Amino acid sequence: MVRNPFRPIRDHRSLVCELARREFSSRYKGSLGGVLWSFVQPLFILSVYTLAFGVIFKVRWGLEGDTKEFAFMLYAGLIVYNAFTECLTRAPLLIIANPNYVKKIVFPLEIMPWIPCILSLTHALIGWLVWMAGHLLLIGSLHFSCLYFPLILFIFLPILLGVGWLFSALGVVVRDMSHFTGLLSHALLFLTPIFFSFEAVPEQLRRLMLLNPLTFIVGQARQVLFTGHAPDFAGLGFYFAASLVFCACSLWVFRRLRPIFADLV
Repeated sequence: MVRNPFRPIRDHRSLVCELARREFSSRYKGSLGGVLWSFVQPLFILSVYTLAFGVIFKVRWGLEGDTKEFAFMLYAGLIVYNAFTECLTRAPLLIIANPNYVKKIVFPLEIMPWIPCILSLTHALIGWLVWMAGHLLLIGSLHFSCLYFPLILFIFLPILLGVGWLFSALGVVVRDMSHFTGLLSHALLFLTPIFFSFEAVPEQLRRLMLLNPLTFIVGQARQVLFTGHAPDFAGLGFYFAASLVFCACSLWVFRRLRPIFADLV
């Protein structure tokens, strides 16, 4: 069993930072909007979802029909969801798309899932800044507890890494894995309390929904952004410990399958 899943980033942090920088710059290279697309894309999706669920279907959290409040509630959940799905959907192709790295024995393949993880958290932080700026502009106030949001993302980090290591390894062995992660990401969009509150879920299904790794984090993100209260530190501690176990197990699976990567890519 792997004892320290953060060792790859500790040993190769300069290489990880350089690869993440290249990935971020190449994503927007040659586009007219450049890095502005990282702001425009989530805002466009937010507008569509707000129109569909907030205006047409009139989904509410007991917000007395305030579409603006609904939009910010929805956006808070989407920040977490988008960070997770970016890592999930990219993971199966991480190793397959980089056969040159696989052939190089000295290249530390364990760092590959760190790249989408760093990018997804960067976009999540951008989304957080956009959320605060929009809330301050349109509603006129912010809670001090909003500053806890980066802590929520840090607690979420082991889950993102674990997903990256697990599905990048399985993606080499099972080439259909990318189709599975695509279906899973769509399912999680509607099985996570993003368009609805956790309290709206029937009581007999709430324990089942808590098995969704996004449910607790989305709830904590909304708590610090909207209620003005500190997060549930005890719950975050338990979540972080369980996430570390999942992360370490995923890295163990990755390392067990790594010897056959060169034969399969």
